[in-house]
Amino acid sequence: MTWSKNLDNISGGAGNNLNGGNVAPQNPYDTAAEWGLSYLDSPVRHSLAYTYEFPFGKGKKFFGNANRVMDLLVGGWSTNAAFVHNGGFPLQIRQNDNNNGVIFAASQRPNATGQAPFAGGELKDWIDGTGYLNRGAFSAAPALTFGNVSRSISTRGLAQVNWDMSLFKNFSVTERFKAQFRAEALNAMNTPMFRAPNTAFGNAAFGRITAQANFARMYQLGLRLFF
Repeated sequence: MTWSKNLDNISGGAGNNLNGGNVAPQNPYDTAAEWGLSYLDSPVRHSLAYTYEFPFGKGKKFFGNANRVMDLLVGGWSTNAAFVHNGGFPLQIRQNDNNNGVIFAASQRPNATGQAPFAGGELKDWIDGTGYLNRGAFSAAPALTFGNVSRSISTRGLAQVNWDMSLFKNFSVTERFKAQFRAEALNAMNTPMFRAPNTAFGNAAFGRITAQANFARMYQLGLRLFF
């Protein structure tokens, strides 16, 4: 488990489709106004990985005296898994129409109205309905002004959960040659990860989650030879 807090005053660097990417400062001459939660901040992260070798087959607790045929059937099996749970990333709200382009500002943030940014509801609402973000929480900042919404808001995107699991079978072909059969399941629980909601205030899709970030459960089989 990792517990952390990441603060910065710039959004440059590696973004990803889970946090919506980086947004340029609205006023490069006032970097203090950019200070806030990093768009890479993830305060809680759980990770787990394990390998378990089953106690069956020659020399093991069960079937320890197995002949070669029985050992090939029950021996050499192991299971593996890797689990990750990651808290959602902070969201960065910008205006879809930059009214400060006339003064060469790279972005412009809206003003806060005092309403909560999170719209509530459930997944179907966030995708096909009113959206994940409350439009009423923001209002457009006029030209030649800087919006008072912070660079990143406390409302976060959805958390991410993933399990990768596998089953291995090790066996000897000859004294020199060994082999390993692998059955692997990526995103084994078939848990979707959704991309960040649209954060461009004024865009028709603002606040809605419009895409999935990962793939559906995937199986793969493999055979490795060691010599």
